[in-house]
Amino acid sequence: MINHLEKDLRDREQFLRRIEKEKKKALQRAPQGRLRYSKKGKYVSYYIRKDPQDVPGTYIRTKDRKLAQTLAQRDYDETVLKLAQMELRQIQGLLQFYRAGYVEAAYDTLSVPRRDLVLPVELLEDVFVKAWKELEYEKKPMGDNVPMIMTANGEQVRSKSELIIADTLDRFGIVYRYEAPLYLEGFGTVHPDFTVLNARLRKEFVWEHLGMMDDPGYAEQAVRRIRAYHRAGFYEGDNLILTWETAQQPLNSQIVTEIIRQYLL
Repeated sequence: MINHLEKDLRDREQFLRRIEKEKKKALQRAPQGRLRYSKKGKYVSYYIRKDPQDVPGTYIRTKDRKLAQTLAQRDYDETVLKLAQMELRQIQGLLQFYRAGYVEAAYDTLSVPRRDLVLPVELLEDVFVKAWKELEYEKKPMGDNVPMIMTANGEQVRSKSELIIADTLDRFGIVYRYEAPLYLEGFGTVHPDFTVLNARLRKEFVWEHLGMMDDPGYAEQAVRRIRAYHRAGFYEGDNLILTWETAQQPLNSQIVTEIIRQYLL
């Protein structure tokens, strides 16, 4: 299982690597020497020390203040570089730990007879996903007037937009249930277009596609349904995904891909 913190760690690692690269380059261009300053009242004097033995240093005149700024920046960049490299080493160790999944993998080290007696702390991700995918449910009947639109996996859906969603989910390896039943107060049992799983977070999302939003009657019913989802504890950006289209603004795979990257990976 990939720990839910891994994405944050990867983002931080990427940020630190960028900082490391920038500061190394800046330090190569920076002048040699160290900055010293002394303060008397409101006045600050700056000195450059090119030799560690030269404790007082050479006075930097006011017109050469840019040199003082450059030396101060050099000192700061050196400190930031050291800290960034230290944190990178720590993050790399953590990432290695999370990827290994030591706690969860302890179950795999047991012999089969012992596994039969032990309740694991958590199913490994592939086992969890397989169990979620294989859970049986009663789909909404298709009816004779539904066009024969088939996904790449050979599953019939009701529209070309649903086909785009289903095939894009499959392309990213996201498991889903098509039109699984769900009870909504005021509607009774409904069948959301997709119930999808974020395997990393082990979290379900309801995905409704609103396909005729230029039809006033359809749009009115869609608003009522979304409000029913809210009353049932489903909210956009949390556990509810909504897509919509009109005749002039159809759904496309790019939009679906962006949504998948945002919520399901």
